[in-house]
Amino acid sequence: LPSFAMMQDYKASRRPFSAIAAFRQYVEKILAIPGMKALLVDKDTMKMVSLVVSQTQIISKQVFIVEPIDSKAKSSKAPMNHLKAVCLVRPTSRTLSSLESALKKPKFKEYHIFFTNFVGEKSLKAVAQADEYELVKQVQEYYADFYAVNEDLWHCNLNRTRPLYSRRSNWTEADQGILRRNVQGILSMLLSAKKRPLIRYQKASALAKAMAIEVVSSMKEENAVFDFRDSQQPTLLILDRREDPITPLLMQWTYQAMVHELLTITNNRVDMHDVPDVKDDMKQVVMSITQDEFFAKTFTHNFGDLGKSIKDLVNTYKKKKGSQNITTIQDMQRFVEQYPELKTFQGNVSKHVAVMVELNRRVKEEKLMAVSEVEQNLACDNEHGKAIEEVMRILDDSTVSFQRKVCIAALYHLRYENQRNEMSTIRSILKDRAKDSSQRRLLRFCDEIIKYAGAKIRGGELFRSGGFLSMVKNVFGGLNEIENVYTRYKPLLATVLDSLLKGKLGLHDYPFMDTVGQRKDVDQVFVYIIGGTTYSEAALVTGLNKSMGGRIMLGGSCMHNSASFINDVMGFSEQSDLEIDIKAEG
Repeated sequence: LPSFAMMQDYKASRRPFSAIAAFRQYVEKILAIPGMKALLVDKDTMKMVSLVVSQTQIISKQVFIVEPIDSKAKSSKAPMNHLKAVCLVRPTSRTLSSLESALKKPKFKEYHIFFTNFVGEKSLKAVAQADEYELVKQVQEYYADFYAVNEDLWHCNLNRTRPLYSRRSNWTEADQGILRRNVQGILSMLLSAKKRPLIRYQKASALAKAMAIEVVSSMKEENAVFDFRDSQQPTLLILDRREDPITPLLMQWTYQAMVHELLTITNNRVDMHDVPDVKDDMKQVVMSITQDEFFAKTFTHNFGDLGKSIKDLVNTYKKKKGSQNITTIQDMQRFVEQYPELKTFQGNVSKHVAVMVELNRRVKEEKLMAVSEVEQNLACDNEHGKAIEEVMRILDDSTVSFQRKVCIAALYHLRYENQRNEMSTIRSILKDRAKDSSQRRLLRFCDEIIKYAGAKIRGGELFRSGGFLSMVKNVFGGLNEIENVYTRYKPLLATVLDSLLKGKLGLHDYPFMDTVGQRKDVDQVFVYIIGGTTYSEAALVTGLNKSMGGRIMLGGSCMHNSASFINDVMGFSEQSDLEIDIKAEG
């Protein structure tokens, strides 16, 4: 008979894998070290931890201090011999140097070191030599080297990938580091899931192939770590953002995607300082599915359904508040006990109402529904006369933001790449409309998007006969519901995943890295988009997972909105603080 432990392992293996749960499990393990502790992090792991664990949860584990490993503050130098130091850090040259300095002048009782990825022997020796007082009690590799956003979504926080599309012989060491960091993120995710996948890649992309080669090479180099006894080998599919440049340029209409497009989500935080008449306590809000039950339920809701959900949330709050009828001492006691929960609920209601009010204001003032309809027509239809008329109307509308005009101009260039005269006219109009240096620097984007992802660059045909929507209808067997004019375009990822899950994804366009073990039936999929993914694609994956029991994990270099995508394509994005993984140093 199978043991209880075997049964538990089997049940765990059937549960959908969660990026958030995997990262949180690592954090809980390192904080399970008994006694009073200090949590030492680097600038990356600080953000990674904050995505999945709240400050309250950390404090509950007897953590009295959370500070950077390289802190220069005077207060950080005071000895704290009553605390154990738990270090969760990326294995980078900067972090290793800071760790060695901390060990040479220790201020904590003992040190427990956890690296988020592979560490070279040379680096481990350097740490050992720095530990002159023999205070290091353990050194472990815990593969938590990714930013877990949703249960099925993660990224590497790399918003600069354009240099990787140049010849590899022209790459700088920083460019090599960007590729290596993407690869390390993938390896970390696979090790967290305890999977060694079959690897497929987009043949049209030399960069996707280069990444696939690096992943295979790294898995062979670390063969013992990837030795998992799993009969159901998943598929890792590496895609390239260039093959679908449309999705990041479109106005988004699901809650999480819309907030990112109009307000920008950075490590689950939304900056609302520039929002008119915003209250002080709403100038920065947290939008996290791990800390906000309402957001966890609605992050994929469309704008219309979201309004209804927030209205229901407000009504629920009114009922809770109205039920506080205090007439006796017992009523008073119950109110005091429930007050913190009610106060938290009130704050959450206020947050979502404030965000919704701002989204609604932007939609109306910037005519985003009209703009979105034109964007969708450009993405889905092939009617040039109608298209140029609509584009000119948007360009002449002073209420439409300059950035959205640039997005529409870029969509026109991608769709009608051979219409040279009209393209020149559009660029001339944009030049006349540019009011300042920040707008003028975007004027080159229409040219750059063609260099980045024009028809000669893309491997597949993005605009099929009858528009991309026709292809989606054919793939999914028709759309029964009335077509929403604002969400007609479906990301290319939709058709790729549909074909993959049905065992029909072409081997010519998406070959395997290894002929051994090739199989078309797929049980679990890890998708990685080099060049960044979007919350639109994330909502697609979440919808598929709800219908299929959680079989797909989506990752990417970063989380793009139209602004970050434009910056990356034009080379404006900076990754000056990128730390090169020192595994390459031996």
